[in-house]
Amino acid sequence: MDFIQNRLGPLMSVLKDHITHMDKNELNNHQSELSSFFLSALDFRAQHCKGDLKKTAEIEGFVIDCQLVMILKLSELFDWSKMDGAPKDRLLTFYRLADRIADKLKGLFVLFAGQLVKPFSDLLQQLNISQTDKAFFEAVEDSDSEDDSMEDQVTKSSLLLQYVLDCLHKIFLYDTQHFLSKERADALLKPLVDQLENMLGGDEIYKTRVTEHLVPCIGQFAVAMADDSQWKVLNYQILLKMRHSSPKVRYFALVLLLELASKLKENYMVLLPETIPFLAELMEDEYEEVEHQVQKVIHEMETILGESLQDYF
Repeated sequence: MDFIQNRLGPLMSVLKDHITHMDKNELNNHQSELSSFFLSALDFRAQHCKGDLKKTAEIEGFVIDCQLVMILKLSELFDWSKMDGAPKDRLLTFYRLADRIADKLKGLFVLFAGQLVKPFSDLLQQLNISQTDKAFFEAVEDSDSEDDSMEDQVTKSSLLLQYVLDCLHKIFLYDTQHFLSKERADALLKPLVDQLENMLGGDEIYKTRVTEHLVPCIGQFAVAMADDSQWKVLNYQILLKMRHSSPKVRYFALVLLLELASKLKENYMVLLPETIPFLAELMEDEYEEVEHQVQKVIHEMETILGESLQDYF
């Protein structure tokens, strides 16, 4: 019996991996058999415990992890949120729920998140007012005034964007399966960095969104990439924002650049030669806040990289 029990964990891991790579139709075709199997497997504690609570908990954990993957794969919530004619407010509910599920399930949610990459990318672009004049949410007909209706639209768009950034952050944070393939990273990279230009919600909301949601998200995005060629692309896209006409964008591009360096640590050294000219430009920026920020970035980069940068200028 011990011989069999010792092989249940690896068996469930193989099954979990197989379910992860099945498409939804294929999984639906086997749902009845899998459901019967899981009902039997979940009865392991009741039928085979024999007093070994530690071993039982371990095996039961493998079963639960495996079944969670199947449940998420079969979830109709995403289809419900985007079905034809569905109100866009459902997206707020769905992405808030997705963010909470990602927080609770951690790495298990990452296995389910592949189908969300394109919707994430599309939403980041649709909610970016620097790229579109079209309001994402429709006006509320029973609102007291046109101004109130516009404010509701902006508030909902800002909330949805926050949920998207927070959910992505958790996916990158808990990724141990190399979720960020080159294709997925390419789909998300520019829409994420372009959020530096997105003034949705006004100055204060923009500042909070960038510092508390966007910067941590992109920092973890870089960690999950684990690819120096993609780091180069990400770094360059951030550097381009440092030449933006808006001083706010230039300032927060510097904040994001420092986050990237702090996440990559010594790996950032290879990106330094192309970064220095951009930093040099901003040392003479006409806005004092930007000039002070670039000095701070240089000082903290020296601490992170363990060497003086003065010789580069």
